[in-house]
Amino acid sequence: MNIILSVIGIVGGILCAIADMLLDIKGKDNKKCGSNKILDSNWEKMPNWRFISSSIIAMFAVPMYSMGIISLGNQISIHNEITGYILKLSIFIGAMGGFFIHTFICVIPIIYKEIMKNNNFELADRTISKAFKVVKIPFFVLYLVLMLVPTIIVCYTIIMKFLNVPIWFVFLNPVIFQIIGWILRAIKKEWFYEVPSICAASLGLAMFGVIGIVNLI
Repeated sequence: MNIILSVIGIVGGILCAIADMLLDIKGKDNKKCGSNKILDSNWEKMPNWRFISSSIIAMFAVPMYSMGIISLGNQISIHNEITGYILKLSIFIGAMGGFFIHTFICVIPIIYKEIMKNNNFELADRTISKAFKVVKIPFFVLYLVLMLVPTIIVCYTIIMKFLNVPIWFVFLNPVIFQIIGWILRAIKKEWFYEVPSICAASLGLAMFGVIGIVNLI
């Protein structure tokens, strides 16, 4: 059963990366704008179907990549029950945040586009800034739980040899993948201006499924 959960986790991470690209590929001419620089100028050019499709894919992707982490939690529990339990609890909380965050970010561009039909940028900026202010604390707390807690626990269990995988597998996680994405964009922005940084964390979540499979075989 755990190997099936791990495979589902890999597929879920890949689906989440696809959802990220539908949401975040905006074009090289996109500019951050607004008082808090959280608006994107090219939202107006993007069709609504991309945001709708992204949220639907995320609806499936989030529970699927969570299964890969649950599989790891089950495997870790054989050696350390408390650590495995904490890992599974973290993804229960993190997955709730993952879907909430993704859906919220899908809705914001549609609100922006509707307001901008009346060419009222000031209203769009004010409305979206207030919306972000309302969800800012759960947004960032849940994101950190999703990204950091599983990463720290899995790295710890690899180092402690609770998982029978090569030590370099500590680099197979969303935090390292996201850092690599940012570095690539910083080094060669004209090539990596959006991909892979926009979907790197999701691919990193898929790697938890890979770790689970390797540990089992």
